[in-house]
Amino acid sequence: MNDTQMYRFTIQIWLGMMLCYGPAAASAAELSGAVTSTPAAPAAPEPPAPALSAVKLKISGYVEAFYQLNLNSPSNFVTAYRGFDNRSNSFTIDNAVLDVTGELGPVLARIAIQVGHAPFSYYSAEPSYPATAGVGASSPELWHLIQQAIVGYKIPVGRGLLAEAGIFISPIGIEQLAIKDNWNWSRSNLFFALPFYHAGVRLTYPFSDELTGAVYATNGWNDILNRNRYPCFAGLLTWTPSERFSGTFLYFGGVEPFSDAPEGQPWRNLFDVNATWNLSPQLSFAMQADAGVEANNFGASWWASGAVYARLHPSDWLYVAARADYFHENAAPGAARIFFPSDDVFSTTATLDFRPVDNLSLRVEYRFDWASADIFFRGAVSQDSSGLDRTNTPRQNTLSFGALAWF
Repeated sequence: MNDTQMYRFTIQIWLGMMLCYGPAAASAAELSGAVTSTPAAPAAPEPPAPALSAVKLKISGYVEAFYQLNLNSPSNFVTAYRGFDNRSNSFTIDNAVLDVTGELGPVLARIAIQVGHAPFSYYSAEPSYPATAGVGASSPELWHLIQQAIVGYKIPVGRGLLAEAGIFISPIGIEQLAIKDNWNWSRSNLFFALPFYHAGVRLTYPFSDELTGAVYATNGWNDILNRNRYPCFAGLLTWTPSERFSGTFLYFGGVEPFSDAPEGQPWRNLFDVNATWNLSPQLSFAMQADAGVEANNFGASWWASGAVYARLHPSDWLYVAARADYFHENAAPGAARIFFPSDDVFSTTATLDFRPVDNLSLRVEYRFDWASADIFFRGAVSQDSSGLDRTNTPRQNTLSFGALAWF
């Protein structure tokens, strides 16, 4: 083998090694035509993660604090049958609430957490069940931190049907749980007597810009866990033809007594109507009327109640509000009373609401309560044989100083 043949042989070996093992093997093979390759199929794209900007998050809350003078000077410092402003001669945090709502497309979740004196009154009627057979106990103490807890889905039907499940503030009545949304500091006897909350499902549909309807299926009045085997049902219509007027009609029906109640399992009917008129930017009126009947084993128990409201807005920083309300209950002889230990309860209220800045309200309120039986406390309060305080007067007068802020 001469030098030329040796040179050609060396070149062939080097090219073969490069084609098989070198970093440029593929390109060299393609250039030489010795290897034909098939391009790989492109990988399927990964689905994009939900953008954080698509999540709508609303955070709000409020704090309510007050000091009250009960002019009856009860020794137990209790202002009876007044909902949440029921402690006298003491600075009190009525309620502190953090409310968070998140929406992602058609799905929403809402949780409102509450701490203070009001939550224990809020859940005072909640049934208590002991732990048994591996199932935990349920009681007011278990639920009192939750004001609302809701999961919802907006179904793409017509204008949008909103389906929700969870714990709701009751739609009954014109007054709200948050004082900032009320004209007075205290709530009326109607608010105290009727339910505060419901647990169940709700469907809401806007029929038009003026008319909205909702239906509920719940465990009943003030019970997250049902006290009997029957669900309760409600339906309401809200009509808002203009910014100056709004009205609501509601029906609520179902079995409310415990399963072993002497009254049996009667169907309770409640009818509620309320309306608000803004006659001018300075003057507004409102009303609420409720009636109901329950035909139980002892006969027919029924009630009727009403409240009227007026509010004057003489300046940017001042509101003046007044309210009068009346509640009558007729319990069938032998049947347990549903609301008050008195056939008749009446109150009048006057409230000054100072707004030095936005989202701050300072209120001064005088209220007089009257009942047809001794259901309030005055002076030295004694106890009965079971250790419960004895009510001893049909009247009470209070002067309340409240402050609340919200965001």
